[in-house]
Amino acid sequence: MTTQPIEHSEQLKKCSEILKAMLTEAVETSPDSFPDKKTLHSSMPTQLAIIAEQAKKLAELQPGSKIFGLDYLEEDHLVLMKKFLSDLVQFTTLHKIDLGFKIYSFGQTRIIDHAFYHLAVSPLLPATYSSITQNGGRVFDIYSIPFKIRAALELKLSCIIGFERCEIIRNGKTLRFSTDLPFSDLLKDLHALDCLNTPCSLANMKNIYQWACNFCHTGEKEYLWLCMKALEIISPLFTREGQVKTEMFLYERWRSEGLSNEELNERTVNLKGPLRRLHYFREGWSVQVLQDALNKMEEERGLATPKRTTKKYHLSESYLAELADCYCDRTKKYY
Repeated sequence: MTTQPIEHSEQLKKCSEILKAMLTEAVETSPDSFPDKKTLHSSMPTQLAIIAEQAKKLAELQPGSKIFGLDYLEEDHLVLMKKFLSDLVQFTTLHKIDLGFKIYSFGQTRIIDHAFYHLAVSPLLPATYSSITQNGGRVFDIYSIPFKIRAALELKLSCIIGFERCEIIRNGKTLRFSTDLPFSDLLKDLHALDCLNTPCSLANMKNIYQWACNFCHTGEKEYLWLCMKALEIISPLFTREGQVKTEMFLYERWRSEGLSNEELNERTVNLKGPLRRLHYFREGWSVQVLQDALNKMEEERGLATPKRTTKKYHLSESYLAELADCYCDRTKKYY
């Protein structure tokens, strides 16, 4: 394979066409949706359809357009195409898929326990490790993308709803308080309540989160096309452009609720942090309304199954997300 961008682009287009032709059954894939973990691991047609989709998208990327919500440098486009083709050769070699390259790859697909240990130690002993070769370290930045996505989604969901903590309850008694977000359980309840208006659907959050957890448990590599698809879908939650659309002045929100001046002043004084927050609630919903609804659902579960462990949520407007961005010296823009 050559190193010229135009040739990489043409190769990706050809790969996309070949993969589409291989699909003997119609596969429903959308750039805006991420398949569930079971489908990804059991359906080769779905995997091939995603490869074809992302290969075409990457090949047709033009200067001035955006990827993952960002204005990119052309050098990064070339790097992405190289990495994509490298992963594609490895994937097709492993699954005995002929794309006509006559190139094969049997490279690393997992970071083992030994490598993870040394990755943990090496930042603490930089001089010692300057002469130690870490094979796992060479690929960690790429392999750990799913882990970073998982952490980002957990923290984002927490500040979308203003999660402060929850009580763990059994038989009517509080066992402990926890600041750990019960991500999967919470997503199910939020989906049932239909209380949020997020640019990335809760179904996509769930599927991407479950997929991303795999690396944390196994150290197994996730191929670039899945990382790209996941990042593109969730990007409106994190880029400045996506966040600005949801920013709200809480004082105006409280005034619309009919609060008196005294109540408005009290809330302003008690609020920790700025009054401008990101607001993803649908009409008629607020932090307090959601807290009451979630706790009612938990109480009903406890009544239906008395010995069941339930939760009592504590949400607060002080824990709602604030607009966060990064400044780029090159473009003079915030992202």
